[in-house]
Amino acid sequence: MNFFLKRDWFNREGPFSFTLEHFLFIALTIIVGLALSFLLRKKKESTIRITLISMWIFVIAIDLVKWIIVWTCVAKGMENLPFDTTILLPLHSCSMFMYVFPLAFFCKVPIIKKAANNFLVTINMIMGFITLFVGFGGKGCSVFSFFGLHTLLFHTLIFIVPLIMLITGIYKVEKLDFLYGLGLFLILAILVFIFDHITGMDYMYIYDGHTFGVFKFIYENVHHLVWTLISVSAYLITGVATHFIVYGITKLVKKS
Repeated sequence: MNFFLKRDWFNREGPFSFTLEHFLFIALTIIVGLALSFLLRKKKESTIRITLISMWIFVIAIDLVKWIIVWTCVAKGMENLPFDTTILLPLHSCSMFMYVFPLAFFCKVPIIKKAANNFLVTINMIMGFITLFVGFGGKGCSVFSFFGLHTLLFHTLIFIVPLIMLITGIYKVEKLDFLYGLGLFLILAILVFIFDHITGMDYMYIYDGHTFGVFKFIYENVHHLVWTLISVSAYLITGVATHFIVYGITKLVKKS
């Protein structure tokens, strides 16, 4: 168990976020994602789909290992752990990848499929990429630790899978698709908000923001519903902006 709980396998002292190795691994993420996308571009659709489904299964597998470790440690009452013990369920915005991906790839209902595809290549992809920077490694973990490596691989794939979907044409963005993607997000947000309200948690940072230390100065001075409005609005703006950036790029690529 000690192997999994180390903040750095080389016993170095932190901080590990925003270091040279952190940025090198993020750069490698982008390079690998782009290279893999262009390599798959010439492959059969069945090959691309199998590759993406394999990535989804891998994400679930490494997250399952993480949660088994987390729940085991909490059940034993262990302290000074390399993760937040108030977040014990995979219900954050990045985790939604695991639940939405099957809708995009296996659902036969066109509207649901379109909503899932758009959600993956907008809000989910951006949240995954942002977390590579600001949420790296849990409580001060380096790349060379289980929780650091989990964060890197988990969020890298959340970024790479939608990138491959776009570059290979598995998902062809249409102008008004963002309406479906945002609709799906709102359904997920409402369900998580209800859960947060019942449990007093703050998954997806949409209830009162108390687990989102970066914006402590806001959530400590406003009613939790005001925070909810701010948080949800930020997600929606991110989704719309990303959609039209992606849509614009795909249009330019088609013309060239």
